[in-house]
Amino acid sequence: MRSYKKLIFLLVIFSLSFSVSHAQVYGCTDHEANNYNPAATNNDGSCVYPLTIFNPPVRFLLPDEVDETSGLAYINGKMWTINDSGGLPVLYAFDTISGEIVQRITVEGATNVDWESLADDDDYVYIGDFGNNSGNRDDLSIYRVKKSDIPLLGDGSVTSNKTTFVYVDYPGEVKKRSENNFECEAFIATDDSLYLFSKNHKDQKTKMYKLPKIPGNYVAQIVTTFNSRGLVTGADINADGTEVTLVGYVDKEWTPFTWLLFDFKDNKFFSGNKRRIDLLNIIATQTEG
Repeated sequence: MRSYKKLIFLLVIFSLSFSVSHAQVYGCTDHEANNYNPAATNNDGSCVYPLTIFNPPVRFLLPDEVDETSGLAYINGKMWTINDSGGLPVLYAFDTISGEIVQRITVEGATNVDWESLADDDDYVYIGDFGNNSGNRDDLSIYRVKKSDIPLLGDGSVTSNKTTFVYVDYPGEVKKRSENNFECEAFIATDDSLYLFSKNHKDQKTKMYKLPKIPGNYVAQIVTTFNSRGLVTGADINADGTEVTLVGYVDKEWTPFTWLLFDFKDNKFFSGNKRRIDLLNIIATQTEG
């Protein structure tokens, strides 16, 4: 009996020792961060980065036909854009070398109330008609177009399916634009969902909402809120779903910025590293796409 108890005791001690030696250490795992922890085995999203400034060169000026460009997507070797509120319901492709318009695809049955952003996945292009600058829209929508319907060359037209939605926390018309936290100009498509990033005029944060990809009538649910320290006006996700990029500008200062979100899990985009890049030398009226 004593030998049996001694064996149990030894097994417990061994198990505890093994657990301690293999304990997970949470902290910042990015060696480029100020608070990098070489002992950390799990990233807890706490990384803090030095001020990062980047000044990209001007590639070209877009033609007047898309002077209100508002959204970008790279499809079939070309960059595609849309015009902002009141424009034609058209997808425009422009050459990435010259900037010239090379295709115009009309979206049949669609209306450009306030088109703000493009997103895409393997099968579809999504057009966000959810601009709400005045805070009084109750007809927010997203058009879905099959990529396979878009011709490789030449102008044409495509059909679309439509999603309509409201924000779960929308109280109704916002009286003052400065208090409007229900504007949106950015979204991405990944897995089975669309993720929308709000452009909060009141607090310069962004709320991330979630919608199904399948066309229908929905209530957009809040996933989380992030202090973007500026107005978010564009978003994209890389091909393998490991990095999300947000762009925007600081309200009233017009200074553009970019947020790089990476090393996250399960589409919890703000749970990983969050690195900001300020574009201090290209102050403009607004940043889009």
